[in-house]
Amino acid sequence: MRNLLFISIIILFLPSCAPIVSTVGMVSLGAASKEKGLGTSINDNLIKTKISNLIYKYNKDLIANTKVFVNNGSVLFTGKLKSPNDKIEFTKLAWNIRGVKEVNNEIQVTDISSIKNIARDIASLGEIRARIISDKSINSINFSIDVVNDKAYISGVASNELEMTLVKNHASSARFVTEVYNYIILSKDTR
Repeated sequence: MRNLLFISIIILFLPSCAPIVSTVGMVSLGAASKEKGLGTSINDNLIKTKISNLIYKYNKDLIANTKVFVNNGSVLFTGKLKSPNDKIEFTKLAWNIRGVKEVNNEIQVTDISSIKNIARDIASLGEIRARIISDKSINSINFSIDVVNDKAYISGVASNELEMTLVKNHASSARFVTEVYNYIILSKDTR
């Protein structure tokens, strides 16, 4: 009951925005089963919401082409942007948020993106997610995945080395994936 009250207070006092609703829903659905715990899940989702709000204020058109993942204060940006200046600005915006411990900006600067490439990325993403969800040795809710231009970006919190290796292997075995960037940390990591 205290957690529900806490979440309600957060909703009332933070600026009104769509990411807040989805953030609160995601926290309440999965926080109990995450390796990082409820408190860290809430902090990470607040950081993600604040970053998303800053990006929206900077240029709302950039939200659709990028993704933000936060795990234990470590921020990962993925996606595609046309301007290198926008990529740099994303990093600056993230460092303005209290609680951010690390920023990994893997946004690719590109002038064009073919429909074929987008379809391959979507297919790879679906394939990786399906493999991770169906693997009983992996708590899939602990991991975030994105695929951009045949490169897979995985982040999250693994309970042990075996779980981290399994997630990496599933990502690297996807049909169109050529590279895997691993930002997974172990639950015992004290960053």
